[in-house]
Amino acid sequence: MQGLDATAMWSALNDANKARARVYVEFFRSIERRFGRETAIEVTREAIYNWGRTLAGDLGSHLPGDFKGLCQSFACAPDGGAMFTPDVSACSESELVVQFKTCPLKSGWMESGLSPEEVALFCDMAACADYGTLEAAGFAVTIETWTPGRDGCCRLHITAPRA
Repeated sequence: MQGLDATAMWSALNDANKARARVYVEFFRSIERRFGRETAIEVTREAIYNWGRTLAGDLGSHLPGDFKGLCQSFACAPDGGAMFTPDVSACSESELVVQFKTCPLKSGWMESGLSPEEVALFCDMAACADYGTLEAAGFAVTIETWTPGRDGCCRLHITAPRA
């Protein structure tokens, strides 16, 4: 990508994430037509979780208590936080709590005309990627996904797993 400036690179990455959002919808709708809504939700969640596991990389190197490093490697990646606009409310030796204020997936679904309830469903299913990534790296995580009427996007509470 020689010759692209930082703004063009960020825009391309943001657009790629919005395209990923639309792919989720197309796969979901195809599964739903053939096998029903509950199966479509189950299969989509499973596939996204499994994909997320492949993204763990070296995040486990931040265990047991380098949550500041995890914040930089995960919450603020890949662009220093511009894409997901993380708002860190806790970062200690035992936890990282981060509220993402923006999300290109959510934006992509909204721009595609999905209802707020459908956007909430897709946010819930997409959170499986973060569960997969963080759990594969060895962390425990709970995620509150976006719901209609709420600002921002997902809120993650990440800790080291209990022994």
